[in-house]
Amino acid sequence: MTKKRSKSLFVLFAIILVICLIACFVNFTYPFSVGGNYYSYSSFVSNIKLGEDVGNSLRLVYRAEAENEAATNYNNLRTHTIHSLKDIVNSEGYKDVTVTEYGEEGIVLTVGNILSEEDKNSVISLVGNPATISFSTNSDGKDPFTKYENIKSVTAMDYNNQGKMVYFVDIEFKDEYKSEIAEISKDNTIYVFLGNNSFIQGGLSQGAITEDGRIQLQSSTFESLLDATTVANQIKVGMLSLQLTQIQCDEITPSYGRAAGVWLSVALVVFAVAAFAYLIVKYKQLGWLTSFAMLFFAVISLFLLQSIPLVHINFAGFIAMALCLIVLIDNFLDTFETAKKYYQADKKLSIAIKMALKDCLSKTLISNALVMLVGFACLFMPSLAIQSFGWVAFVLPIVSVFTTQALMRLFLNMYLALNNEDGKKCNFHKGGKNA
Repeated sequence: MTKKRSKSLFVLFAIILVICLIACFVNFTYPFSVGGNYYSYSSFVSNIKLGEDVGNSLRLVYRAEAENEAATNYNNLRTHTIHSLKDIVNSEGYKDVTVTEYGEEGIVLTVGNILSEEDKNSVISLVGNPATISFSTNSDGKDPFTKYENIKSVTAMDYNNQGKMVYFVDIEFKDEYKSEIAEISKDNTIYVFLGNNSFIQGGLSQGAITEDGRIQLQSSTFESLLDATTVANQIKVGMLSLQLTQIQCDEITPSYGRAAGVWLSVALVVFAVAAFAYLIVKYKQLGWLTSFAMLFFAVISLFLLQSIPLVHINFAGFIAMALCLIVLIDNFLDTFETAKKYYQADKKLSIAIKMALKDCLSKTLISNALVMLVGFACLFMPSLAIQSFGWVAFVLPIVSVFTTQALMRLFLNMYLALNNEDGKKCNFHKGGKNA
């Protein structure tokens, strides 16, 4: 690699790093509008989901009632309702969710990572006011020919109709009822009822329920996919085994304090800066190069942690981050100390570094593989705190190996094109002298 090309690549990577750091930490509104609306960009850090112990949570208490008060299998119905309610909330992107029994006739829904009033309202409206859906050939709703028990799935969808977006709720009936329900639809107008009110005024035309047992509910009130999703969720909750009535709503501060996440993040940053300073003092130009690579490690890690839907970060997750950072720094130290020994044994700087990379490859892979193995095992633990540790410990070692064995090797090749002999610039000395 030529010196000119090496300098150009360093400039290019520096520009990329600046852009990535902005994407990581800066929230902003786009300076242009789309369809008259201005949209905002949320940084990687803002999108990372926090666990209950370091982020605010929302606690909703519901009274769970059976249609028939004399239902003998109430406990089984409540268990089914708990699992179904958790699936509904999870499906909308909320992963730090717990649903438990409360007293004899209650259910408690707790959702973590509530960052704003908008998040709080979103969760509340997600369950909303449950309403049972039914289908009738009579405009007064009497004698419905099918109810929610025969529904297989409910999904909010959209499509482009000649440049105009159309939003609807797609309902699919269970396989064993598809033919029967489609046959009824052929010769009758279908009226859909949500609770006590007709959802589609005037009814649906004959044949509205297709041969494959599907029906599309459209409404002039569906101005966005969110509107259709709200109704879809209302139907899903109304299909639960028990009827839910909200009786309490509380916002719970994190167990480690409202600012715990901020202080833990600050602690990690301070630790990283201290590591940068130590590496720069100890290895001079190699220290600067290592700090450059570690910033890329941070950027890629933050991107992955906010991208994977199942990942949420709590106190244990921050501990896992610190552990992975320590392993990464140890890998760099081991490589540079090995390179220093080769240089002291009268090897050229370029040869010493390349031999050190080769010698330390197995140790780097083994140390990161062990952390990944621990993280993978933690993913199957029932505790959300341990799962948080597991996700971080599983994902970050992959980034660590990429940083040390791909990115850092490239940076070292670029550096050696500029300096392949002068070890003093790396604080290396011949004959065993150490600065």
